[in-house]
Amino acid sequence: MKKGFTLAEVLITLGIIGIVAAMTLPTVINDSTERETVAKVKKFYSVMNQALLMAISKHGYVDEWTFCAEKKAECAAQFVENIKPELKLARDCADEINCAGAAEQYKTLDGNDYSVDYKTSSYFYKMILIDGSYLWIRNNYSTTCANSDSGTDNVCGLIWIDTNGSKKPNKLGIDVFIFFIMKDRVIAHPKDDCKKGKTGWRCSAYILQHDNMKYPAN
Repeated sequence: MKKGFTLAEVLITLGIIGIVAAMTLPTVINDSTERETVAKVKKFYSVMNQALLMAISKHGYVDEWTFCAEKKAECAAQFVENIKPELKLARDCADEINCAGAAEQYKTLDGNDYSVDYKTSSYFYKMILIDGSYLWIRNNYSTTCANSDSGTDNVCGLIWIDTNGSKKPNKLGIDVFIFFIMKDRVIAHPKDDCKKGKTGWRCSAYILQHDNMKYPAN
C-alpha cells in the first residue's frame, strides 16, 4: 500500500508555511526597499556631481554664475539653468504647481510636519528625473554663494530629492534627502541629526558613509 500525507497533515504544513511567510515577508520587503533607496541616493549623488562638473566646465564655478538672491521662481530658474541641460529628465516642471510633489504633508524623520509644501511652492525649481524621482532645487538666497547653512559656509544652493516620487511615506531620511550645492561640488547635508527621533536632514550623508539606513537611536 502506498503511503502519503493525509489532508490534515497537508493543511497543517501549509499553515506553518503561511505563518513563517507572514513573519518573514515584511522583513524581506523592508530590506529590499532599503537597498533600493540606498542605491538611488548613491546614484543621485554621483549623477548630480557629474552634472555640476559638466556645467562648471561650460560656465565656470557656481559662484561665478548669474542668478538673483530673492525667494522667488525667477531666481530658482536662473540658478538651475546651467545644471538642467546636464540632467536626464522625464518632465521639466519649473515652478508649476502640482507637478512634482505629494498630495499629503511631507514629514521629518521624527514624524512632525515639514514646513515646505514642495507641490505648491513657487521658489523651488522642480523636475522629475527619468527614474521617477522628484527633484527640487533653489539657490541659497545669495548671488555670491556667501550664505551659510547648518554650519557650512559658502553654500550656493540646496537640493531635495524624493526617491520614489509621490509614493509614501514622503519623509525626510526615508524617501526624501537633502544635498548642498557648493561652488565646485555637491555634498550631502551635514547636520548631525540622522537619528531616530530627530529631523533627519543628514540622512543622505549617513547613507553615503554607511551604505545602509540603520539609523542610530536618539
